[in-house]
Amino acid sequence: MGVSIKKGLLAIWNGFRAMMQGDAVSSRFFKRHFFATAFTVISCVAFIAARFECATNENTIAMLENQINVMSTEKQKQRSLYMTLTRESAMLHLVDSLRLGLTVPDARPLVLQLDQD
Repeated sequence: MGVSIKKGLLAIWNGFRAMMQGDAVSSRFFKRHFFATAFTVISCVAFIAARFECATNENTIAMLENQINVMSTEKQKQRSLYMTLTRESAMLHLVDSLRLGLTVPDARPLVLQLDQD
């Protein structure tokens, strides 16, 4: 029993060594199976290229979606600013047209606080 285990381990070791040194597959194998080997290699390269293209496109889509969100936020900010200025100018025009003699101060009103000392 001990001899058969040693032979089995030796056979595994020899197979492993042949794979590592490149002796397991001869050049005759590639000559006989040229089309299958070439098809396999080309298929692998095509698969890797397709995955790379897909990952690149996903990154581009994510970047563009981020840009759309930023531009949408900026658009809303500018629209809000425009509407604020439009309301203010409309109010000024109304006050001037009614000749009430009112003006809009440049600074905010001050809040006075009493000290309770």
